[in-house]
Formats: sequence, structure tokens, C-alpha cells
Amino acid sequence: MSPLDEVLEQRAKREGKVTPRACIENLLQAIERGEVESVVFVVRQPDGLIKTGWSNTLHTELLGLLECGKNHVLEEMW
Repeated sequence: MSPLDEVLEQRAKREGKVTPRACIENLLQAIERGEVESVVFVVRQPDGLIKTGWSNTLHTELLGLLECGKNHVLEEMW
């Protein structure tokens, strides 16, 4: 990570923002502690393209995880 990126990450942290890097670092720490069984993700690239990915998990479980994630976001909005 470049020095500028480090500064921007620290500034975002002070402002209470969660950057993509911070989000993934938190996820990696949880994986290392054995707290993660499966992962599904959705990302938006700078050009607006949406991409998804997932670990080796049944497709029905992945859909359920996405639905739970959607519900969690809706609860946070209220």
C-alpha cells in the first residue's frame, strides 16, 4: 500500500468510514480466527460494473446469505 493510500485509510477510519480495504481486512481476520464458513460478495467497480463471487457453497445457501444480507441492510436503514 502506498503512503498516500495509508493516509487515506487512516483519514477514513477517523471519520468512521469503512473502506473496501478495511472491510476485507476485517473479513480476513475473521477467517484466520476460524469464524467464517462461507463467503459471498458483491462489488461495484469504478466503471460501475457489478461483480460477484463466492466460496464453495451450495447456490441455495448463497442466495439465502444474500437475502440475509439484504435484510440486515434494511434493518440498519430503519
